[in-house]
Amino acid sequence: MLLKRKQGSVVFRVTLWYSAFIIGLLTLVLGAAYLIAMNVNETNGISRLQASALEMSQDIEDYESFDDGIYYVIYDASGQAVQGSLPRYFKKRASYSDEKVKEVTRKGITYQYFDVRIPNSDQWLRAIRIKSGLDRELQLFLFAVLIVAPLLVLGIIFGGYRILKKAFIPIDKLTKTAHEITQDHDYSQRIAVPKRDNEISRLAVTFNEMLASIESSFEREKQFNNDVSHELRTPLAVILAESEYAKKYAENLAESQESAKIINRQALMMKSMVDQILELTRLEAKNETNFAPFDLGKLVLEQTKDQQKVFAKKGIELETTVPTNLEYVGDEVLLKRMVDNLMSNALKFAQTTVKVSLKQVEQTYILTISDDGPGIAQAEQAKIWDKFYQVQTARTKDKESGVGLGLSLVQNIVHLHHGKLQVESVVGQGATFSVYLPKIE
Repeated sequence: MLLKRKQGSVVFRVTLWYSAFIIGLLTLVLGAAYLIAMNVNETNGISRLQASALEMSQDIEDYESFDDGIYYVIYDASGQAVQGSLPRYFKKRASYSDEKVKEVTRKGITYQYFDVRIPNSDQWLRAIRIKSGLDRELQLFLFAVLIVAPLLVLGIIFGGYRILKKAFIPIDKLTKTAHEITQDHDYSQRIAVPKRDNEISRLAVTFNEMLASIESSFEREKQFNNDVSHELRTPLAVILAESEYAKKYAENLAESQESAKIINRQALMMKSMVDQILELTRLEAKNETNFAPFDLGKLVLEQTKDQQKVFAKKGIELETTVPTNLEYVGDEVLLKRMVDNLMSNALKFAQTTVKVSLKQVEQTYILTISDDGPGIAQAEQAKIWDKFYQVQTARTKDKESGVGLGLSLVQNIVHLHHGKLQVESVVGQGATFSVYLPKIE
């Protein structure tokens, strides 16, 4: 198992790859060096044979039959050797070679010979050398390379492996920490970031950012589940209690109908809560958005017109200051829901008047919806966007108070459109909600 793990590791595979590459490259280099050395040695041997023959023919008075590995033989016009000695197995009689280097093999020995005319004579000189392998110097050099090269390769492989192993230590630590986090489900842990700014440190930073995001999502999910279970517990308890009462104690139709009304009201509230939870989930996932151009002013006017009778029924005056021909690119359905939620929120708490206005300031549309209700305390204003949060004031004491999801839904819609949402309020002086939507070209 350990061997299999090592063979599957990146360090092992990289070491194996570059080791094979170095060995292959070194083999090619040595082979090429050997071929070049052989070619150089052959060229030098032929050049030396020719030069020596020419020099000896020009200075025939200093003739020697053997000098520096070359045999010299003088032939007469008939091709008969008249002076000098031949190497073993080389035939005595031979035709003139017209000053060209030729080769002949006898008994497994290859000879190279070169003929040249002796000046002012009908005789000619033949120089003969035994074709051999590399010179001793080249042989020593290649032998030394063959000894040093394996040691060098082993040093490179071992050194490279150690460097890679050391370089991957932070990766091993990161893997170990990630495994511990997975096992313990403790997303508050973080990876130790190396001091040096390199690929490993940037990976650790990215991993920590991912952990922070997971931790935040986990905590939100946990809080959301707690809030949902808490909010559903009350209507469920009411429904069970009323149904139990109607079953056991209702004496007439009027009492049964009253219990049915309460049950129906609680069920509708649960349905509203479930619908809003689903819509919030869809928005947070940023799915199914349909951005397209439309008239934002016309959209707001239509929403105010649709709710005019609802406001009038409650005796609330609805004042609108909304121009048309304000082209905007966004999700029209979601923005209708946003305006509807803000207006419904204002209607719940207004005493006499709700004001709706829309204007363009440079490249931003500003929608404001104000009510003259009891207002929101400064300490509560940052919390009203949280899911299920309801300000514990007169704003939430009536029977029509919601479940605390409307403003959270509005915030998600605004953020999806890259906008900004603000609230300004003083206790006893109403509240003003402002939506800033940047114009998208």
